Amino acid sequence: MKKIAFVATGYILKYDGISVYTENLLLEFLSILNDKKDYQIDVYTGQSVVNLLKERIFKENLNNLNINIISVKDNKFIAKIIDLNIKLIRNGRYDLIFMSNFMPTVCPPSKTMKVIHDFSVNHFSELYSKNYLKYHNMLLWYAKKFDYAIGYISNTTLADMEKFHKINPKNKELLYLPNGIPFKVKNYVRPQIQTIKNKYLTNKLELLVVGRINKHKGFDRILEFCKYFDKHFQEINKFESVKLNIVGKQTKETENIFKDLDLKYLELDFHGFLYDEELNKLYAKSHFCLFLSRNEGYGIPLVEAMWFNSIPIISNIPIFSEVMGEDYIKFDDKTGYQKAIVDFIINIFESEESRQNQQNIIELIVKKESNGYKLAANNLVNFIEKIEE
Repeated sequence: MKKIAFVATGYILKYDGISVYTENLLLEFLSILNDKKDYQIDVYTGQSVVNLLKERIFKENLNNLNINIISVKDNKFIAKIIDLNIKLIRNGRYDLIFMSNFMPTVCPPSKTMKVIHDFSVNHFSELYSKNYLKYHNMLLWYAKKFDYAIGYISNTTLADMEKFHKINPKNKELLYLPNGIPFKVKNYVRPQIQTIKNKYLTNKLELLVVGRINKHKGFDRILEFCKYFDKHFQEINKFESVKLNIVGKQTKETENIFKDLDLKYLELDFHGFLYDEELNKLYAKSHFCLFLSRNEGYGIPLVEAMWFNSIPIISNIPIFSEVMGEDYIKFDDKTGYQKAIVDFIINIFESEESRQNQQNIIELIVKKESNGYKLAANNLVNFIEKIEE
């Protein structure tokens, strides 16, 4: 019998990218193994999210598989690390300890695989504390030296592993475990064609941004765009009103980013954290969704927005080229992006041909990304099947 530890301690009550990735990969993984009698799966997750995980994952028909849920202390990060390591050791040898994100391990008695999501801290170390950079680099050093394998979610993360840590398929077992469109949006019906068309007949512009309010996510760029739009609002003379809906967690940088912001015409509407239904409604009614990040490992809100036919406005970074294609229009600091974004928005409103071209592109990307988690789960199962006991 194969005995697998699926470590989901990165799963938290107020979902972030790791949480979305974890629950979707876990659901697909367990679904594939459901009819296999020779598997035991121990799912490790924080005490505070055990019920949430059961509600979202185990409501599916997973009756045939031998599954144990093992709770881990999660009131403090250090307590989580210690309790996780103790329980992994106490519960004996596994064929594989799989961790959906990087958590510190201390010489567990089993082969270990961890998934790396992005290298933002290496790309923009000035935006992070020195201690966090050291912690991140230590985890990668340990994985390269001691872990059995490393999972990566995109070709962008694969290239960054080589660039920053000299980890590649020649010196480490690597496995492609991609992101995709999560079930928290796929369970909702996509807007009908006429609904999409009607959205652009109004003169009230709705914009949306989803993510942490910091410079890593490019929120300062979004506000610079807002300042430009607000300054030229009357001469543009296109919209009766413009609202930017903001969904995301405030950070230490938030206050400084908003310093001296004085908007006369654009409205900012802060929503904080939203549950699935409320967020999906915002996606559906927004004309455009802004993604001006400086770095991402994937960008789940990007594909969520496209599911609901909100047109992405994206920065020129490698992962967005990987997901959206090289030809999709992108905006960066070198091209006077504030005016360019306004021109892009107006063109979409005024040209039915441009709108249709965007919708065609969106449909192709949604089709491509829809089965990402299923592919990741199949890759993981095939990898486990080849592990020698």
